[in-house]
Amino acid sequence: MSESIDPKLLDALAGLDAEANMAVVQRTRRAVMEKAHQMRESRSRVRRRTAIAVTGLIALLMFLTPMLWVIADEAFGGETLLNESGLTALLVATMAFSIFAALAAQWRNQSRRESA
Repeated sequence: MSESIDPKLLDALAGLDAEANMAVVQRTRRAVMEKAHQMRESRSRVRRRTAIAVTGLIALLMFLTPMLWVIADEAFGGETLLNESGLTALLVATMAFSIFAALAAQWRNQSRRESA
């Protein structure tokens, strides 16, 4: 019972089949490159969102600084907050914080939808 052994089978079992190895290497390389690309884009999105949030916070603080100054001046100056300038400053500050909170909630919901 002497059957001849297929030389291609022996080469494949011995790891000498370069074409089969190259196909595995190429598939693995493509998978790794795709995952690396996804990770770079994810980091970029996180950085962009953080930059937008910080920019929004800085803009809000720049916009509200005069109003906060008036409120602090009214409170520490011994005057009541029920006069015209104090109420106006308090109303503007409250409205700006509410708008910022609504925008932050919208951005958060949008980022959750994108990541899902």
